[in-house]
Amino acid sequence: MKKRPTGITILAVIFLIMGLLSLVWSGVVFGFGSLNLFFGSIFGADAMAAYGGSSVWAGVLGLAAAGVKIVVAIGLLYMKQWAWYLSILAVALTLVEGIFGVFSGGIFAFICGGIGLIIPILIFIYLLRPHIRKLFGLS
Repeated sequence: MKKRPTGITILAVIFLIMGLLSLVWSGVVFGFGSLNLFFGSIFGADAMAAYGGSSVWAGVLGLAAAGVKIVVAIGLLYMKQWAWYLSILAVALTLVEGIFGVFSGGIFAFICGGIGLIIPILIFIYLLRPHIRKLFGLS
């Protein structure tokens, strides 16, 4: 088995934490979005129903991102080549999720979301470093 760099171990833990946080976030958003969609439709509150529908989709995106991140964390711990590819996909999903967060409303969301994009960008740069790619059997 290949010796796993400390950076990859840290990255796997980060992916696991991000996956769990995405799971919690999407559960909350999906839950509230579904309630808004349901009650908005029943009571004829079109704006509430429309907002609920968009929240449901954000929740679904969060669930997908959470699943990918958790699988990537496990793959990185075992230094699997597919985990490197999936980690790139996971970072892309995280960036999309973060961009949605940035533009979800208000200056606070914009600033916090913008800061939150820094970590995925740094992860992306780390994964593309030549010696890391070589450890995963990529040239």
